[in-house]
Amino acid sequence: MKHESGQILPDGSDRRFSRTVWKGKDAVMISPAPGDLGIKEAQAFFHIGSHLLAREIPVPIIFYFDKDSAALIVEDLGEELLFHRILHLKKHGRHAEIQPLYMKVMKLLLSMQISGGEGFDTAWCFQEPVYDHALALEKEVGYFLEAFVKNFVGMEIPSQVFSELKWLAKKVDCFCCNSFFLHRDFQSRNIMIRADGQLAIVDFQAGRLGPLGYDLASLLNDPYVDLDFDMRLDLLSGYIQLLKGHNMETDAKDLVDQWPVLSALRLMQALGAYGYLTKEKGKTFFAAFMKPALKGLIWILDTNFKKELPGTISMSKAIFDELMVSVPNR
Repeated sequence: MKHESGQILPDGSDRRFSRTVWKGKDAVMISPAPGDLGIKEAQAFFHIGSHLLAREIPVPIIFYFDKDSAALIVEDLGEELLFHRILHLKKHGRHAEIQPLYMKVMKLLLSMQISGGEGFDTAWCFQEPVYDHALALEKEVGYFLEAFVKNFVGMEIPSQVFSELKWLAKKVDCFCCNSFFLHRDFQSRNIMIRADGQLAIVDFQAGRLGPLGYDLASLLNDPYVDLDFDMRLDLLSGYIQLLKGHNMETDAKDLVDQWPVLSALRLMQALGAYGYLTKEKGKTFFAAFMKPALKGLIWILDTNFKKELPGTISMSKAIFDELMVSVPNR
């Protein structure tokens, strides 16, 4: 989010944010996006946020929710995002501090996934209540192919690619787990660093139940910060050790199978969103993150699916070459 004269300008959301004061405390008012879906999104924010707070997960305190207008007044967490902190560390050559910070984030992630899943009511969800292959096919593969490949890049979708990616999405049903909370957009612009250095999580309203690996894939493959590939794998190993430390040996083993599939699907979702927001919404801020997202997707596919997804890899590399010329760097 960007702050400007009391207004907080959201990245891709149609909600409206503004700073205010509530009973002497710094607060943010969130007005819903237009239409029924905006109302349902605000209701999901209220119910899921209240649940996470009750589970002692650090999300903004909800001071007030107006059931009629669906306006929310929540705690003001400040201005620093994990995104800002990582860019600062990179700029000043303090790379050694990045991995320990991510370990701290992953500990919070695991706590949210386990505790948030306990007592979670899928009736709170304003979107699909569970992450499964149908969601992956429509909201990730389909979004990538339509909003990014076809509409933004202007390329017709090869039938081979669609068949390959249907196969990839179907693999999600092999490791779906309905006991963990899934944020669905757990990345550096949705993790805040308070003035006291403590972490907090925002934009959880699309939460649902799903596999452990999705939010981790979202965090480590985040195009906004574009972590080195070796660091992503080191952090993946670190998360697996966290699972083992919680006596979750089976989940740790499952995560190894989940990682490449969910990483690829998450990066496709991001590319679909960047294409849509850039072309349809005119939010050109997102265009600069297409190259790191596509670079990450090619890395995942080339490393894990050379035999299964040759058409997708070839298409992705051709698009990357085109983006190198047509899309500016950050």
